[in-house]
Amino acid sequence: MRLMSARTSRAASLAAMPLVAVALVSSACSDRSNVAAPPGVRSVQVPAQPHSSSIPTDPIGDIVSAVTAAWTAKDASAYAAAYAEDLQAISPLGSLLTGRDAFRAQHVFLFNGPFVGSTQTIEVRDIQFLTGTIAIVHQDVTLTGYAFLPPGLPASGGVVRNRVTWVVEKRGGRWEIVFQQMTPRL
Repeated sequence: MRLMSARTSRAASLAAMPLVAVALVSSACSDRSNVAAPPGVRSVQVPAQPHSSSIPTDPIGDIVSAVTAAWTAKDASAYAAAYAEDLQAISPLGSLLTGRDAFRAQHVFLFNGPFVGSTQTIEVRDIQFLTGTIAIVHQDVTLTGYAFLPPGLPASGGVVRNRVTWVVEKRGGRWEIVFQQMTPRL
């Protein structure tokens, strides 16, 4: 049996790293579905080819109209109704909010405090269907007329601008927002 010095062992380990990386990428990119998702993560099968863009976008437009009307009315329950019970939402400040009830409670506070007189405008930039029942919706969202802003939320000239990404999913015949990421645009 031949023993390696610490230097030789380290060099061998470093030389093997690209092979390990290739193996990991290859297994991650394989079509096999036997890889278990981490605890708490729901596995979703996505086909290799995206679906046709002929999928109607009207239901997603209806969601945008509903949340816009709810924001105008400052109705937190109606606003949260478009979001899934198991929603995960990342705020512009990076905090994670989990569940429709927590989302609704946050908007009760916002609609009765900092955003009491505000107007939210949503411009859908792109809708990309991953399947016939899952889509990614990219938006530019502006907020004006607010009373004040929560600490750390950036604004310029009285306007808060965010890039918002939704993952929407059709569940039980109804489209819902299951994930939301808000990223400030300065």
